Amino acid sequence: MDAVSTGASDAAPAVTPAPARSTRKRSLLDRVAFGLFLVMVFFAPVPDGSVAFFWVEIWAAVAALVLLLASYRYVGRGHVLLLAGLVLVLAVYGLVALLQSISPGPSPLAIWAKASELLNIPLAPLSGSIVMSPLQFLGRPLLAALVLVAGIVLGCDSQRANVLLRMVVYAACIFGLIGYAGKLLSVEGMTPFNQGGALTAFFINKNTTATYLGSAFLAALAMLMAPFIRRIREGYPLLGEGAGKALSGAFGIAIAAVLLLLLLPLTQSRAGLLLTVLIAAAAIGWRIRLQGRALGAAAIGGVVLLAVVLASSGDVWRLRQARLNVETDGRWQAYALMWDAIAQRPALGYGLGSFEESFPQFRDANLETSGRFNIGHSTPIELAFEGGLPLALVVVGFVLLLCGVLVRGAIRRPSDPYILAALLVGLLGVLHSSVDFSLQITGYLIVCLAVVGFGLGRAFLPREDFSRRRLRRVRRHPGAEGAEETGAVH
Repeated sequence: MDAVSTGASDAAPAVTPAPARSTRKRSLLDRVAFGLFLVMVFFAPVPDGSVAFFWVEIWAAVAALVLLLASYRYVGRGHVLLLAGLVLVLAVYGLVALLQSISPGPSPLAIWAKASELLNIPLAPLSGSIVMSPLQFLGRPLLAALVLVAGIVLGCDSQRANVLLRMVVYAACIFGLIGYAGKLLSVEGMTPFNQGGALTAFFINKNTTATYLGSAFLAALAMLMAPFIRRIREGYPLLGEGAGKALSGAFGIAIAAVLLLLLLPLTQSRAGLLLTVLIAAAAIGWRIRLQGRALGAAAIGGVVLLAVVLASSGDVWRLRQARLNVETDGRWQAYALMWDAIAQRPALGYGLGSFEESFPQFRDANLETSGRFNIGHSTPIELAFEGGLPLALVVVGFVLLLCGVLVRGAIRRPSDPYILAALLVGLLGVLHSSVDFSLQITGYLIVCLAVVGFGLGRAFLPREDFSRRRLRRVRRHPGAEGAEETGAVH
């Protein structure tokens, strides 16, 4: 027992103390803050994915109000250091926007001199393509920062984390079913964006819908894996006695996970479905380490489930895979053109928020004329194009830092489903946005960062210790007095 108590005391000063579970100790303002946060996460996908700048302002105001009302009792040193890094990222964003907007700019674009000559009027030489676009663009990273901070502040409480994940999972089921019903009944109001019969729900793009549904599925998977991870860590066989009881309280989440997996192929998003399945398989292999009967049962179940998913998706999915268009060939050509443009202006780019206006000048005959690139289809490349390589590298570095914190948290707290869910959802969002623009859609950005923020909030809680639980289990068996010391050592 000395080994156990010493390890616990050594870890205590470096981590955030676990919050009390009782909701009666929370202040009224803190509960109001959490309620507003849930409202924002639930409804953000509904108004066309909240892509309009009006909704960016609305949700930023809500997130700011959440931070004003929330309690900061459980914010620890690790959280503060993380928030300091976030402030640095925002400062770099602000500096780039300022340099692109002041006149004369430090690296003026030639387009201003040409326009002044053609129009025969004096125009201020700016380092961005559009006068006010860089400063207006700051609303989006500011919103992202506010949502992430709110998630970190509220995320230490396991009850609240459970409520948030369940709401994300069930909301995705509701919106997915509404979109599917609207598609079947041809109700335009329920499916405002028709993309070749694909399931889009309330988002403007089928790929963002796939990432949203896939994120909800990964969150559900993390919650379903938690009891099995706990059994393995405590020394119980995965499929032994009590395995059914371990999942008895997760029936609703299990049904939701299956439903989301059935809806996912209906979006016709190749990257969305493939990345979701690969991340889910990697998570199961990493956390559960299936062996023997458990591995065989999982393999059979996976094959059966995949067959059901493919059978239910209809011919539209298979036709989609056989079709080559601008989404495949043209996208890679556009990436090459963007990199050539970045090489010409690596420091400041062409203006934050100005991709649609700046990119057409770089198109050539190799890019199909049918390809409409009003958005970069790769968030990091588009960010480097608009804001320059230094800004893109700072953002990528901060994202890698968050990933490292979540991986460390998942290792230290292996049975905490909320940290694992944050890691899986964050990976899906980042990887999919590397070949598309899911994180540029405000409705999905809010959902993704809310889950990630809660995971970051819990990543600094004390390390889990399963040795005591194993000791109690050994004591319950008659005639096991001699094994008591062994249980403590493990």
